[in-house]
Amino acid sequence: MEYEDLLSLLDIGSGRDIAYFEQYAELVEGEDYISPEALAQVFEETEGDALAELTDGYFDELLESVPDDEAELYTLLQTIGRALSGLALISEQDEAAANYADEFFRFRTWFAFESEVRCEKIDPTDGEGEVNVPIMQALALYRSQHLSDEEYHYDFSEALDYPIDEYAMLLESSDGDEEEPYDDIDET
Repeated sequence: MEYEDLLSLLDIGSGRDIAYFEQYAELVEGEDYISPEALAQVFEETEGDALAELTDGYFDELLESVPDDEAELYTLLQTIGRALSGLALISEQDEAAANYADEFFRFRTWFAFESEVRCEKIDPTDGEGEVNVPIMQALALYRSQHLSDEEYHYDFSEALDYPIDEYAMLLESSDGDEEEPYDDIDET
């Protein structure tokens, strides 16, 4: 999907118009391929503060759907969310929007398409006993369990391979004069 198609999908005129959680979620969770160039162009037009707020909101919601016993997945997603939010806040710097778009594209590809979570039905008497799905689908299945009689055991261990070290390098290479994105958190 190219830039004009992406704007049409989000029902906006430009990246400046991205304002809703649902639009950001569509960028992450949409089934169609979105070109990195289209993402970069949209993110270049989006205000850094607004993009950071949308990123934080999406990841806060996402973290609520992680199973309680999956601390490693929770920590990984939290780290990715914070890194993306930090990149959004430094978006006024040269290439920062492109860096955000690259990292967003990598996260989206891993989260929605390439990762594999083994989901095994606890009572496989009706239908398939085991499926492998991306993290996004596994978390949706986990959230919907209470709506059906189906229960699953989830194995996220094979899906946790994510190159997180590059985030630290990107943030460290940014201008040290920038305000830290989480300095305003009250530590009392």
